[in-house]
Amino acid sequence: MIPQTLDKITTLQEQRFLLPGYYTWEEFEKLEALTADAPGLRITYLDGCVEFMTLGEQHEAIKSVIAILLALYLFEKDINFFPVGSATRQAKEKGASFEPDESYYIGEKKS
Repeated sequence: MIPQTLDKITTLQEQRFLLPGYYTWEEFEKLEALTADAPGLRITYLDGCVEFMTLGEQHEAIKSVIAILLALYLFEKDINFFPVGSATRQAKEKGASFEPDESYYIGEKKS
């Protein structure tokens, strides 16, 4: 196998698609299962609305810079924190599911 380089790399812009209306939590879970293998696709749910989003290069660059600055601040101020990245957060009773760019526990990690 011979390694090859790409002459031109293109990046996609951030895209969003909102399904307004009222979808139940169970319908959201079905949509989430259908899109589970789609790389780079985020799906969020709030108050019956479902949003699909892909992240662009600019979004990722800004997110990374903010994460670095925040970590430096927390280290400088000697604040205990535990980074948990983009772990999906769900609360069926509150009708919400989302995936943050970065997230942290301040102090001790919650169980």
